[in-house]
Amino acid sequence: MHFTQSDDLSFGLELEFQIVSSRTGRLSPSSLELWDDLKVRTDAARFSLEATQSTIELNSSVHSDTDAMLREVLGLTGTLCALATPKGLIIRGGGTQLTQYWEERMVTPSERAAELTKRFGFLPKRFSTYGMHVHIGASSPDKALLLGNFLQAFVPLFIAMSAASPFLQMTDTGFCASRPLEPLIYPHGGSMPRMTQWSQFEEAVEEIFSTGLASSLKDIYWDVRPKPEFGTIEVRVFDTPLSVHKAVALAAFTRACAALALSGALVLPDTPASATAERVSRFMACRDGLDANLLCPISQTWMPARQLLATLCDAMEQSRHAAVDKARIAELHAHCSRTQDADTMRDAWKQAQVPHRTAPDVLLAYYSDFLAKHLAMALEQEQAE
Repeated sequence: MHFTQSDDLSFGLELEFQIVSSRTGRLSPSSLELWDDLKVRTDAARFSLEATQSTIELNSSVHSDTDAMLREVLGLTGTLCALATPKGLIIRGGGTQLTQYWEERMVTPSERAAELTKRFGFLPKRFSTYGMHVHIGASSPDKALLLGNFLQAFVPLFIAMSAASPFLQMTDTGFCASRPLEPLIYPHGGSMPRMTQWSQFEEAVEEIFSTGLASSLKDIYWDVRPKPEFGTIEVRVFDTPLSVHKAVALAAFTRACAALALSGALVLPDTPASATAERVSRFMACRDGLDANLLCPISQTWMPARQLLATLCDAMEQSRHAAVDKARIAELHAHCSRTQDADTMRDAWKQAQVPHRTAPDVLLAYYSDFLAKHLAMALEQEQAE
C-alpha cells in the first residue's frame, strides 16, 4: 500500500456540521438542498455530503500556518451559514443534537451510503453524529505510525477536551461525550493497534478487508488511522466543537502533540499500558470530559485530565518544534481550564426552559439558535457569553 509523502506536521481538518431547522430546532434532512448551491462554487471541493442528510462536511486545505487555517475555515463556515439562512436552516456545532433519533435520519442517495446500509443496517443512521477529524502530515510511513501510536495514546485527552455530545433523543445521556461511544459498536472500531512497521499495517488492513465488512480504509473506524493517499495520520475522536476557533485550536494542539513525538521530546514506554487501563481511560473521558481522571500514557499513572493537559502544554512551551502555535495553545489551555462545551450545552438547555417557552419546538429553536451563535466566536468571547 503506497504512502504518499507529505510535509511533516502539515495539517488539515474536517468538520461535520449539524443542519437544523430554525423554526423547529430539530435536525433537518437538507444537505442535498445545500449541495445544489455548493457544488457549483469554485470552492466546492471544500465541502462534501455525509451518509445521512442532516449533515454537511467542511474540509480545510492543507496548512502549515494556523492563522491561515482559521481564516479559511471561518470563511467556509460563513459560506455555509449564508446559504442556510434563507432556507430557514441553521448550521451549528456540537457532537450530537437533542433530537438525535436514529430512525428519523434519511440516508443520502449515494453508492457509499447504500453500501453502508447493506453492510450495517441501522448503524449508519445511529452513527449520524458530528465529529472533527484532524490530519497530520508525515514524510514517511514509519513516521506516520510513530505519530499514530503517540496520538492514539492521548485519545482520552482529545475526547475530554472536545466533549460536546451530552444529549441524545431529548435526554441527557450522563456523558459529556456520548458520540465517541458509537464507533465501538462496529467490528473495526476502537483503538488503532500499536504498530512499528508499515508491513504490519498492511497485514492488519488485509485481514480486515478479508471479512467482507470493509473494502477501503474509510470503512475502518479506528480512533486514529493512517491515510496513505494523503500522506497523513488522522485523529478521528473529536466531537465537533461549538466554535470554529476552538476547532482550529484543537487542530493546532494535535499538531503540537505530533511535534513532541517526532522530536523525541516525549516518548511512549516500550511496553504499553494494559488494554483494560486504556479502555477505562477512554470511557472516563467520554463520561466526565475534562473532569475525568485519565491515564497518562508517558508515566502510566492516573491524573486529572486538566493536569495531563497542563503537563503537555508545558512540554509544548519548552519544545521549539511544538511552540509554533504557542499563543493559540495557551488560549485553548485557558479555555479548557474554565469550561467545556458539554457544560455549555447543558446550561443552554436549562436556559431555554423558562415558563413562556413551553412548546417543544420553541424550546429547541431557542437552544439551537443560542448554540449556533458560538460558531464564529473566539474562545474569550465564548467564555464571556
